[in-house]
Amino acid sequence: MEQTGAFDLEYHLRRKNIVMDFLYTIIICTAIAFVIAFSNPTSHLSVSFIMSQSFGLAICTLINLMLQIFKPRQWLTLILMMSTATICGAVLGLNIGFYILEMILSIRLNFLMKDLLKIIFVAVIFGGAASYSFISNARLRRRNEMLEQEKNRRMAVEKEALSASLRMLQAQIEPHFLFNTLSNVVSLIDTQPAKGKSMLLNLTRYLRTSLSRTLPEKTTLHQEIEMIKAYLNIQKIRMDERLNFKIDVPDNLRQHAFLPMLLQPLVENAVKHGLEPKVDGGNILISAVEGDNILRIEVVDTGMGFSDFNKPGVGITNVRERLALLYGEKGRLTIEENKPQGVRAVIEVPTHDV
Repeated sequence: MEQTGAFDLEYHLRRKNIVMDFLYTIIICTAIAFVIAFSNPTSHLSVSFIMSQSFGLAICTLINLMLQIFKPRQWLTLILMMSTATICGAVLGLNIGFYILEMILSIRLNFLMKDLLKIIFVAVIFGGAASYSFISNARLRRRNEMLEQEKNRRMAVEKEALSASLRMLQAQIEPHFLFNTLSNVVSLIDTQPAKGKSMLLNLTRYLRTSLSRTLPEKTTLHQEIEMIKAYLNIQKIRMDERLNFKIDVPDNLRQHAFLPMLLQPLVENAVKHGLEPKVDGGNILISAVEGDNILRIEVVDTGMGFSDFNKPGVGITNVRERLALLYGEKGRLTIEENKPQGVRAVIEVPTHDV
């Protein structure tokens, strides 16, 4: 079990982070070399540069390797590991620096003991600073990774909850439409058997098309328009000349993804509350336009107006809830008066989310 206050350093070092660690080390070591060279007239910049780089890169390499291999989970283990890496890196860097200067560059070094101790002291100070920097970077990286993992987990949970809510709301609207339509079929069979039979055949085609989609979370606007057309054809049989409709949706907009059964309640309300109570019936116009990354779909009727169209009901409430769940404030349903008569219902959704 981890100790209280222990900090989890288990992480996978990305290549980019390792490159950045070495880049920072080179920059810091270069700065140290300049400081040593200009503060001591007897020092040479090339010697200070090579020695400081040898110390820095050796310590940086050992720290990275130990973090990668051991992945310490406790502060005590981490401190011991960093101390070991600093001491070993200082010794290794000292030998590498001497080798490069004497064997490769043929620069003879005659260090006094105090000079050697000074170099080791600088190396240990750098190692301590580097260790602190690595610990801080490791903590920051791990915290960011944990925040990202938590964010992804939360988004997955929210997405699943949203999908469940959408499926539940969609399941509400399907039987709502079916019950109303079947009621109409029954009434026609008693009064006008031929039309009742024709409506039943249209309903069969409608259901076959609808169920073939297996209730996906999204379909296309074209599929929804075709469903609406089938529904209006059914209502046309029942209302005859009292119902006329027109669908004006450009082909380039029909391929947009769209929520199933989102337009159906609006059209159904236009028929049920707008045209059906009106003696001479009326017209329904369904149109769609796109602008400023917004898809705007209108269902306009010339019926009775606001008599009871806008009263809260299963259909309208369902549409509002589904828009709010999926699009938040970006999805809107507006119901307004259509002068001189009727109602205009407008759905607006962002095109990049539909």
